Amino acid sequence: MQLLAFTVGLGLLFVAGAMMPPLTPARAEQILGKWHIRSWAGNMPIPSWKWSDPLPPFAFERNSLGDLEFRMNLTKPIGCIPFKLPLYEGEELGTFLTWWRHLIYIHFLPGKNFAIAYFRGKMNYRYYQIMMLMGRTLEADLDAVRIFKEFVETKIPKTGEIITPPHVEACELVQDS
Repeated sequence: MQLLAFTVGLGLLFVAGAMMPPLTPARAEQILGKWHIRSWAGNMPIPSWKWSDPLPPFAFERNSLGDLEFRMNLTKPIGCIPFKLPLYEGEELGTFLTWWRHLIYIHFLPGKNFAIAYFRGKMNYRYYQIMMLMGRTLEADLDAVRIFKEFVETKIPKTGEIITPPHVEACELVQDS
């Protein structure tokens, strides 16, 4: 009986491993440049009316101190507001740490034109997670969408609604001063 349970267990591990998407951890130098949010999913408390807001491109750049920064210009009624978030490479490949001590995982899909960014952490005494499919272009890629969908299903089974926001190029990306 124990041998049967052991055999079934090994078989399930093999199947679970085969179902995981082929992802490669990213290094800071590999993610530099302009990106677009292609899709996102998660259980963060974001009002549903905000889900369809157009999202501008963002960039990973080196600031004047040589540190990695996430940069995005947010469109507000008063104009473009630059948002900058320093990121520090974690001990594990593909991990990046914010100054809030939030750990963000960034892994490339095959071809390295698309990547998945993933955050899971505690905010306001509750665990949340959010993940996004990011692409260097806005060109469609069915394999990237399929892999992202599989990834979301492993993190938020049966409840992971995937949002595909419209895009906007209203503001130029923030340049280092």
